[in-house]
Amino acid sequence: MRPISTWIARGARTLLATCLPTADTVRGPFYRRGAPWRTRLCPIDEPGEPLSISGTIIVLPDCRPVTDAVVDVWQTNTRGLYSNLFGLARRSNARAFNLRGRLRSDDAGRYQFDSIVPGRYPLFWPLTRPRHIHVMVTHPECERLITQIYFEGDNYNRCDPWWLTSTTIRLEHDREVASGRTTSTGYFDIALRFRRFRK
Repeated sequence: MRPISTWIARGARTLLATCLPTADTVRGPFYRRGAPWRTRLCPIDEPGEPLSISGTIIVLPDCRPVTDAVVDVWQTNTRGLYSNLFGLARRSNARAFNLRGRLRSDDAGRYQFDSIVPGRYPLFWPLTRPRHIHVMVTHPECERLITQIYFEGDNYNRCDPWWLTSTTIRLEHDREVASGRTTSTGYFDIALRFRRFRK
């Protein structure tokens, strides 16, 4: 396992006095161990709007890029169903580890994955979970982070018990003229803590 990079990205220098740790939240009941290593979480023909998420992983307090951080991602399909579950979810999202995957940050702390915009699902009456993506980041020298990416403009955000403005991103939409299909792009930077700062 390679150590945290000692190179400081030009953009990270402006964050030295202001960067804050990414908000930690609950893992939830739908995490499954052993997701495949990949940057595309689903087949190219998966129903839904294509989505690309990227960002940089840094470590506090000096905001250095983190090399070789493991990013574990899981989300629902367009119908709000997770894979690798029993019952209705398994019948409707049957591909093993569909919309789940693990990847690593590069030497500059960057990560990127391709997926689809997730669907909503009912939590308990009358609440509905907004569109979101679960992310767990681990590195030997950093505290584990579990967080969730939300999407700006989702009317269900404010009713969600775990929604935070700090983990909400704005999507950019590009429409292909030939196919008429829209691809959404989002950016989500992640700030971890050194293990030695653990309480």
